[in-house]
Amino acid sequence: MPPSRIGEAKGILAARLREIRSEASLTGRTLASEAGWHYSKVSKIEHASQMPNENDIRVWCRVCDAEEYVVDLIAAVRNIDSMYTEWRRLEATGLRHVQESFQPLYRDTQQFRVFQHSAIPGLLQTPEYARAHLRAVIDFRGIPDDLDAAVAARLSHQEVLAAGGKRFMFIVGEQALRTQVCDEDGMIAQLDRLAGLTGNMPQVSFGVLPTAARLPIMPPENFWIYDDNQVRVDTIPGQFRIKAPTDVALYERAFTKLAEAAVYGRPAHDLISAASEGIRGT
Repeated sequence: MPPSRIGEAKGILAARLREIRSEASLTGRTLASEAGWHYSKVSKIEHASQMPNENDIRVWCRVCDAEEYVVDLIAAVRNIDSMYTEWRRLEATGLRHVQESFQPLYRDTQQFRVFQHSAIPGLLQTPEYARAHLRAVIDFRGIPDDLDAAVAARLSHQEVLAAGGKRFMFIVGEQALRTQVCDEDGMIAQLDRLAGLTGNMPQVSFGVLPTAARLPIMPPENFWIYDDNQVRVDTIPGQFRIKAPTDVALYERAFTKLAEAAVYGRPAHDLISAASEGIRGT
């Protein structure tokens, strides 16, 4: 994770802790004394030069009579430690390891809610689309070329679509239908697969956000919600894993709004058909 982003996350946590102390009308020295800490520890935490651990958070909130904030603050600490997957670290030996890193999460998640505005989600990609998509990543980032293994790992994830007890809700922007990731035949095959998802599938919901729709919210990033306990947010440098309950709830609300604006069934099928015709040039 870029140092600036780490610093930003630490700064937000530090400001929140400082705010809680201020609301409790405690000085830093008083808080430190009540907590049994050296007087400088509070200052270091509030200036983001020292990261609090989970026990520090519990003590801080207890002394400030603000224990209702413990869950969110501990989640914030965990986010700083692990919410962000550093692609460069995983990519050092190729994309296969990046793809394989998702396996435990996919296996354990019961409800997937996925929003992608300009690309087809990996769980729905055809082999040719997946190959072209991952080839573009390898070439752009200049990482070791293990394309065959990476494609095989990505496609293996799709086994979860047939797993019992799981629910999948996908929303893609109409742009995703028209972004030509692979050649004409490959794109048509990919769109044919998506068209098949617009029928009656009890475990899978597939919606399209029409370009002409007036959206209630315009997320600048793709995001995946895993159950109700974490969100993956895709950025160019890497991925955030968001676990703070209030932040997860905000993404859930955003997804609900996008789902309400999307079209399904026949209207979604018509948009897919129009994109396919456009690729054919008809």
